Amino acid sequence: MEPIDSVLLVSGTHGNELSGIYLHHLIQQDLYHANRSSFTVEPILANPLAIEKGVRYVDQDLNRQFSPQAITQATPCNEVTIAQQLRATYANQPQQMVIDLHNTTSNMGATLILLSSSPYYKKMGAYVKQHMPDAYILFEDQITWHEQAYLCSLGDAGVMIEVGAQAHGALQFETLELMKTMLTAVLDYIDLANQNALPALNQDYDGYFYLGHMTLPVDESGVRTAMVHPNLNGRDFEVLRPGEPMFITLEGDNILWDKNYDVYPHFINEAAYCLSHVAMELAEKRVVSLK
Repeated sequence: MEPIDSVLLVSGTHGNELSGIYLHHLIQQDLYHANRSSFTVEPILANPLAIEKGVRYVDQDLNRQFSPQAITQATPCNEVTIAQQLRATYANQPQQMVIDLHNTTSNMGATLILLSSSPYYKKMGAYVKQHMPDAYILFEDQITWHEQAYLCSLGDAGVMIEVGAQAHGALQFETLELMKTMLTAVLDYIDLANQNALPALNQDYDGYFYLGHMTLPVDESGVRTAMVHPNLNGRDFEVLRPGEPMFITLEGDNILWDKNYDVYPHFINEAAYCLSHVAMELAEKRVVSLK
């Protein structure tokens, strides 16, 4: 990858995820320093109307507007207009990295989401893990870069930082600190990589690779008939083995994970996914090697 000479730092893609929004305010007040010697940072608030209303989005999810399919099927609304403006302004910026800041209600700690497993991003994951051993590195590279719908894919390089657990509309000190720490590590990595000055990195680390999502069972009226099992709730990125309970019905009966391989649930009971009845996303755990 060519050296990065600018970073687009996006907050407020979802208007009720406050850590990124308040980190934006800290930058504006010179209380957090994002610029580095080898690149400049442009911080923006992506969805001002959603921020004003304190909602995830006004009409449609802004973080699902950037795939070719979403672009061709777009109908005019608040988020479609924003996506069009962002693409017109930033999509063709050379040597730009987009960093999109998010909160989750799930117990995911600090998670770096990477849409590519190229050597550059694998090294970024290694660098972040060395500075934040408890961080999770999640690869969502199951489709190509240009098929991705996420805002951070609007150009040629980008990542997401996802920090939780934090209720939507709430602001917690420890969650904001986690976001600041991970953002600092990502910015430092970009700066050092630009200068060919990366320190020695661990050659292997644990990463998580997206497999898909699980929806809750519903009846013919669309009413849920089960919930995430209490043994699983709040245990993001912990192993779920074959035959272990995944859901529990309203009558108290267990529904088991019925495949013959281990998975690692995350985004467990994410409140933003309630309308679609998505209970969790699943990943497999692999050793990421820099060799």
